[in-house]
Amino acid sequence: MRTSDRALFDDSRWPLLLVRLPGTLSAQGQEECLATLVDYLRRGKLLLLMDLSRIGLVPLDQRWRQVEWFEKHEHLLRERVLGTALILTSPIVRLSISAILYFKPLPIPLATFNDQGSAEAWVAERLQEAKHTQSRMES
Repeated sequence: MRTSDRALFDDSRWPLLLVRLPGTLSAQGQEECLATLVDYLRRGKLLLLMDLSRIGLVPLDQRWRQVEWFEKHEHLLRERVLGTALILTSPIVRLSISAILYFKPLPIPLATFNDQGSAEAWVAERLQEAKHTQSRMES
């Protein structure tokens, strides 16, 4: 299992936030990633594109930590995240994500993809829907 201490965040196309995990994060790396995500959630509405294609099996304690984080930030997630696209290529990682979502379903639209192009097309569609809804509310 390849571990890395840092998730890579790219907000250059805000409100799209690309999060790339270069490998399975250490426990400290996971905490830093979650803290950074909270900072972005406080910034405003966003779409998440999470590239999980390079991670391996997530340790059980980190899966439980993820469930706790979802519970703690459920209101903020519901209020700020317009949608989340996950890039998953590993059946093991899909199973791990499924286990997390079994215990704590996300309160936001979520879709999984095998490649970045498909994921980006989905988030672009979600962004257009959000803009359309916003313009109708302003009318």
